[in-house]
Amino acid sequence: MKFSEPAFGLQHRSVGETLVLVLYGEIDAWAHQVLAPRLTGLLVELPWREVVVDLRPVTFLDASGLRLLVRVRRHCTARGARVRLVRGIPRVRRVLLLTGLEQCFTDWQTLPPELDAPREPCAVCGAPPADGSAARTSNGVPRATP
Repeated sequence: MKFSEPAFGLQHRSVGETLVLVLYGEIDAWAHQVLAPRLTGLLVELPWREVVVDLRPVTFLDASGLRLLVRVRRHCTARGARVRLVRGIPRVRRVLLLTGLEQCFTDWQTLPPELDAPREPCAVCGAPPADGSAARTSNGVPRATP
């Protein structure tokens, strides 16, 4: 029997009163089942003033993925927090456009530098990371963005 690693994930970090959520991979029914409880836990940890969802690493988004985004928006709206999306690849953006959900979010083309992942040099070779490798996955394990 062969087990495979999930084709999706969640990285998160806080910057002041802003929670940055980075979704990656295929955000589908399996991802919704696994990530929804973790997202809820992150959203209730602190009274965030702003939540930014970075969709750039998302390669696929279906109705279950949209449900995750709606969950984040509803939670934040109920608590007076602002929600922003960082635009993903064209096919992900198209799903948001076709469903009309792009109207529900303020979106950015890129993540502002002050919210980007810390850039710490590699402990082995001293080179700076090319991505947000200091971020953590939904289970707290360090993971580089694909």
